[in-house]
Amino acid sequence: MANVTSNWDRLWQVIEMSGMTINAFAQYIGMPRSETLYQIKRGNNGISRNVADSVVAKFPEISKVWLLTGYGSMYADSNNSAMQIPFFNCDMSRIMDTSDMTPASYMFLPQVSTADLAICYFGDDMAPVIPNGTILVLARVDLFSIVYGNEYVVVGGNRVTLRRVRRHASNDGYLRLEAYDRERFDDMEIARVDVRAIYAVRGKLIIKN
Repeated sequence: MANVTSNWDRLWQVIEMSGMTINAFAQYIGMPRSETLYQIKRGNNGISRNVADSVVAKFPEISKVWLLTGYGSMYADSNNSAMQIPFFNCDMSRIMDTSDMTPASYMFLPQVSTADLAICYFGDDMAPVIPNGTILVLARVDLFSIVYGNEYVVVGGNRVTLRRVRRHASNDGYLRLEAYDRERFDDMEIARVDVRAIYAVRGKLIIKN
């Protein structure tokens, strides 16, 4: 059950613990302006993942799950921290916005050792292996760690695409992105230099009606 506390109540507990003023605390956690904290105090904003990350980077004893949601203890449990995966109840096309979003909830998946977030996939191009509405558990990786033939969410330009990544047949500067439903969806190509981010699929939660 969640503790009966507001976003500001939780943040203020950390500020009080630090012994700093609000302005000094904002500077200490690396925020250029303290106005973000005052907006949380006024109830205009929640605690974003960026703010939570900044806090726990300076105060690792504080639980990020508690800070964001009020669930559990104020203090981090190192035995469980790797199992807490922030879930964003939105389409994967918004994946680059999630750093400023508050997770809808947290998922506890002991079978997944490394993951950065979980997010929804809506589309038909990866059916039937990954049906519409699947929740993807993702870990951000670099291009050098790609395993060809595995599934990745690729962010390039204004496009966010879920595909199997293949080696390009004739140009090492490009990647080939392959759909599972190849009868209806063509393969795509993307230059390596145009890849803004790439996420490996660590798990898939298929919701059946």
